[in-house]
Amino acid sequence: MFVIGFFFLGLLLIGLQTTLLMFYPLWSGAPDLYFVLVAYLAYRHDLLRSLIILFPLSMIFDVLSGLLLGMYPALFILGFLLLKFTSARLPVRESLYQVPMIGVGYLLVSWLVYVVMSFATPSLLVPWSWPVMLMRAGLVIVCAFPLFRFFEFFSRRVEGRFFGRHKVRLRSGNRYRE
Repeated sequence: MFVIGFFFLGLLLIGLQTTLLMFYPLWSGAPDLYFVLVAYLAYRHDLLRSLIILFPLSMIFDVLSGLLLGMYPALFILGFLLLKFTSARLPVRESLYQVPMIGVGYLLVSWLVYVVMSFATPSLLVPWSWPVMLMRAGLVIVCAFPLFRFFEFFSRRVEGRFFGRHKVRLRSGNRYRE
């Protein structure tokens, strides 16, 4: 149920990304919501279930808005693996690095895709602009806060743990007296 639920949630995010939030292809104010989903799955869930969700979503996103076939699956999987393995190796508390690491990972993966695309199809590329990319990374970071909370809520709801732990009945008084 988890995989199906997050797959449809990913389809909803891809639909928002490619229709409502992208007024025209070169608009720099469009947040990349799919990268927040990639980061959430990398931080919170295991490798196999996350890749089962991400691979079909990346193929769908590639068909809807890709210039070069296979660019978005590479972006999804590379971003996922980058965040998954760097978060596993950091000795810092989880809440201190997760959201800034999403921005850094987004910039790194976008730059790597830009370099690969510059060799494959240099005529289709828009020139790299640091202010635009920093703004897009900032938008990803800003969108990460509410989306992470929503994904946590959705994950608990899908896995059946909506109310958290079961309430433990506390007895007052002497525990030896029955």
